[in-house]
Amino acid sequence: MRFVLSATQIRSNLLVRLGELTDRTHALPIVLFSPTARCNSRCVSCDWWRADGASDLTREEIQGLARSLRQFGTQVVVFTGGEPLVRPDVMEVADVFGEQGFLLHLLTSGLALERLALPIAARFREVTVSLDGDTPELYREIRGVNGLHALTAGVRKLRALAPQIPIRARSTIHRRNFRIMPELIATARQLDLNQISFLAADVTSDTFNRVPSLPRSDTDATAPGALLLRRDEVVEFAQIVESVIRTNERALAEHKIVPGPDGLRRLVQYYRAHLGLSPFPTVDCNAPWTSVVIEADGSVRPCFFHPAVGNIRERSLAEILATAMPEFRRGLDVAANPTCQRCVCTLKVGLRSKLW
Repeated sequence: MRFVLSATQIRSNLLVRLGELTDRTHALPIVLFSPTARCNSRCVSCDWWRADGASDLTREEIQGLARSLRQFGTQVVVFTGGEPLVRPDVMEVADVFGEQGFLLHLLTSGLALERLALPIAARFREVTVSLDGDTPELYREIRGVNGLHALTAGVRKLRALAPQIPIRARSTIHRRNFRIMPELIATARQLDLNQISFLAADVTSDTFNRVPSLPRSDTDATAPGALLLRRDEVVEFAQIVESVIRTNERALAEHKIVPGPDGLRRLVQYYRAHLGLSPFPTVDCNAPWTSVVIEADGSVRPCFFHPAVGNIRERSLAEILATAMPEFRRGLDVAANPTCQRCVCTLKVGLRSKLW
């Protein structure tokens, strides 16, 4: 798909490339921000539901953060989680960033979408909902709550209120739901979603509020390793992926289903690699040079999967980006780093990338 880039977008991409060469932050076009660590789902692939939100940044602290982002050429602030909509004053927090001129994107479970559709439509440019099950029973099994009806009602209300807002679905594919990839695509079409994207389940990092000290075995249904596919299931998954590619050629070409055919096959390779049957897919990513993740307590991560390099409650974001982040980047070999090798969600910004 060809895009026409604005002068601002071209300049931003050039500055990201310059940052890759110098390890300095010349531009930070994307910031992923978590308004709260709390969550009202209990997903098998995530532990955010264990957080109580007691250490969430105050609105005053967030105001300081929003003002500081202007100097880095930030264009898009993505609200992520936890579940952003659990925070009572989340719309006021959104206004803090909106007043600075940033475009706002929302990543949400969708459980509160119907209730908050009107204020969401007034503030957010794009919305992405989590869609991991196609039936109420499977949705509840994977996400821990009976929420599929709320999700679908919310999507329909937001679509009716603001048809211009792209609404996308994101599906984390693992042992509990890999067989229903075609059904998830069909559900996305029924809901008139602009796109559905698939990614594998992260089972190796300490992100998503995972507590390493919790005594779990891979036979424990709540353990990350329990999401991995078995040998026979990987073979079955490969067949499903090839069927999806054959029967959805147009939707893949139009980016209504992402990633493309090669990316979908990488999902199979990821699960094969965990069984020792193949190497992990090669990774080409510059997320730590393009974006930053700011968690609800102020921790600053180079991406979702690498450890924090600082906290804005202890040092300003400008200082973190000027000192700790360049040091991290200099020591990062994406091709050889174990965390990067097993990454399930990469970002590669090139000179022609359209980020907003």
